[in-house]
Amino acid sequence: MGSVAIPEGYRLERGWLWPATDVGAAAVLFSSVEDLTLVYPHVKKFDVVVQAGGNCGIWPKTMGEKFRVVYTFEPDPMNFRCLCANAPAANIFKFNASLGEEHRTTGLKLRPDNIGSHLIEGSGDIPMLRIDDLALTACDLIYLDTEGYEMNALKGGLETMRRFKPTIVAEDLGVGGSVRGEVVSWLVSEMGYTVAGKAHKDVILV
Repeated sequence: MGSVAIPEGYRLERGWLWPATDVGAAAVLFSSVEDLTLVYPHVKKFDVVVQAGGNCGIWPKTMGEKFRVVYTFEPDPMNFRCLCANAPAANIFKFNASLGEEHRTTGLKLRPDNIGSHLIEGSGDIPMLRIDDLALTACDLIYLDTEGYEMNALKGGLETMRRFKPTIVAEDLGVGGSVRGEVVSWLVSEMGYTVAGKAHKDVILV
């Protein structure tokens, strides 16, 4: 960030703009992004990736160095401000929105001490978009870490998945009111996917 003044409510974390109240996410995100080295061998091409949640930009920035185009979604306005500052590359398209299976607005249940654990919940002003809304001409990877909203996001991308058969990586731990294992079970039984491996807490499907 150089000599640029840090906005109120934010701090610098290892040179990255970051919400000042966070402890939990900063402790793990800088190392967990290395999980991409476990995912990339299962990806056939590196043209387009759809990624959510974008958080403060570590994952989309890293993906932008490998993929031609990154579409990243982050519903929390504070995180999104950091994402835009930290991952300004022109090939990273950023959406201050959630991903789901319908068009509506939603709220967030915030955890200021861990900005990677916000939950989509209740009513609010945050727009919800679908993966299919992007009308992609290619899709090689869908990577979701949306705190229990992975199934909803995938059901909003059925056309994209059927057309391009992208590698899918998703957290499937049963958080945020979801049922543990339901995402993997649905992808295997309904969409013809196979479990190819794991990247720590994330499941890789092809």
